[in-house]
Amino acid sequence: MATVSLSRRKRILALLAVTQLMLILDFSIVSVALPSIQQAFHLAGSDLQWVVSAYALLYGGFLLLGGRAADLFNRKWLFQCGLLLFSLGSLAGGLATSPLIVIIARAIQGLGAAIVSPAALALLTTTFPEGAERNWAVSIFGSMGAIGFSLGGLLGGMLTSLFNWHWVFFVNVPLGLLAFLVAISLLPNSTGNKEHQPLDLAGVVLGTGAMASLVLTLSRLATPTSGLIPTLLAGLLAVILVVLFIVVEQRSQHPLVPLSVFRLRNIAGANLVALLTVSMSSLLAFVLPLYLHIVLGFTPIVIGLVFLPAGVGGIVGGQLAGWTIKRAGLRTSSVLGPLLIALGCLLMTRITASSGVAWVIVGYAIAGIGFGCTIVSVTIAATSQMEASLQGLDAGLINTSQQLGAALGASLASMVATSVALAVGGTAKIATTTGDQATLYLALGLGLLTGLLAALLIKNPAAIPASQNEHEQELDTIAH
Repeated sequence: MATVSLSRRKRILALLAVTQLMLILDFSIVSVALPSIQQAFHLAGSDLQWVVSAYALLYGGFLLLGGRAADLFNRKWLFQCGLLLFSLGSLAGGLATSPLIVIIARAIQGLGAAIVSPAALALLTTTFPEGAERNWAVSIFGSMGAIGFSLGGLLGGMLTSLFNWHWVFFVNVPLGLLAFLVAISLLPNSTGNKEHQPLDLAGVVLGTGAMASLVLTLSRLATPTSGLIPTLLAGLLAVILVVLFIVVEQRSQHPLVPLSVFRLRNIAGANLVALLTVSMSSLLAFVLPLYLHIVLGFTPIVIGLVFLPAGVGGIVGGQLAGWTIKRAGLRTSSVLGPLLIALGCLLMTRITASSGVAWVIVGYAIAGIGFGCTIVSVTIAATSQMEASLQGLDAGLINTSQQLGAALGASLASMVATSVALAVGGTAKIATTTGDQATLYLALGLGLLTGLLAALLIKNPAAIPASQNEHEQELDTIAH
C-alpha cells in the first residue's frame, strides 16, 4: 500500500466513502418505506418486523467473519463480492411481489453489507498511513453515516410519496454496480495476512450464531408483540453460544477473534463507546419520527427535512473530531462527542404535546455533531497502532459493536417509551410525548455515562504503550 500515490489514495477514499453512504442510506431509506410495504402486503406488525430483522440478523451475524476474512483473503475481492451481493439483494427487493421475497432480499443485503463494511474500513486504514492523513480520511468516511442517514429519510419519503416503495431498493442498484466497476481498476490487491492461515470454522459457526442470537433477542425486545418465552429462549441460546465461542477461541491456534486483542485498552474502550453511542443514535431514530408523526402530524417528507440539520451536524462532527484530535488529543475528542449528544438530548426533553419541533431541530443537530465526533474518534482509536494483518478484525469488531448498539437502542427505546406511555395514560398525544421524554432522558444519561467511560478507557496513542518494542511484540503475539 505504501506505493499508492496520493491522488489514487484520494480516489480510493471517494469510492469507499460512496459505498459507506450507500450502506447507511439503505438503512434509513427502507425504514421510511416500512408503512408502505406493510400496506402493500397487508402485513401484521410482527411480520413486518422481519423486513428489519432479516437484514440485522445476517449483517450482525456475519460481521466478525467478514472482518476476519478481510485479514485472510484479498480485500479487494471481498469488497467486490459484497457489493455484488448487496446490489443483487437490492434488485430482488425492488422486484419483489411477495413479503417472503422482500425478507429474503433484505437477508441478502445484510450478508453483502457484512462483507463490504469491514473490507472497506480495512482498505481505508491500510491505504492511508497512520497519523494526520488517516485521521482526515476516517473523518470523511465517518461523516458518510450522518449524510446517509439524513438523506435516506428524505429520499425515502420522496420516493414512496412520488413513486412507490419498490424504488427504495432500486436506488441502490446503480450505485452498487458503479462502485463494483470502479473498484476493478482502482483498488489495489490487499491481503492483511500473508501466511494463509486456516479459517477457524468452529469459531465461525459459534460466533455467527452468537451474534445472530443476540441481535434476534434485542430485536424481539423492541417488538411489544413478541412472546416472552421465545425471547427468553433466544437470549439463553445467545448466552450459551457466547460462552462456547469464548472457550473455543481460547483453545484455537488460529482463532476467528484472538481474544488477546482486547488487552489493548483503546480497542476495548473504543468498541464499548461505539456500542453505547450507536445505542443512543438508534434510540433517537426510534422516538423522534414517532413524536413528529403521531404528536405533531408531520408527513415523511417533512420529517426528513426536520432531520437534515442533524445530518449536517454529523458532517461537522466528523471534522470536529479531526480538529480536536490534532489539538487536544484522541481522549478529549472521544469525551467531547458523548457530552454533545447529552446536551442535544437535554434540549429535546423540552418537547410538549403541542409544540417542540424547534427543540428537535436544534437538539438533534447538536446530538448529530456529537455522533459524528464520537464515531470518527472511536474508529481512529480502534484502528490506531494496529498492524495491517489485523485491520480487518478491527473493522469487523467496531462494526459489530455498532450493530449491537443499534439493536440495543431500539429495544430500550421501545420498552421505555411504550411502558411510560401506558403508565401515564390520557390522550394519545400526551402519552406518546411523555414516553418520548422519558426515552430522551435515558439517552441523556447514556451520553454522560459514555463520556465518563471514554475518559477512563481511551488514551492518546502517544501514551500506548510506553515502549514501542513492547507494543510491537504484543501485536505480533495477537496476530499469531
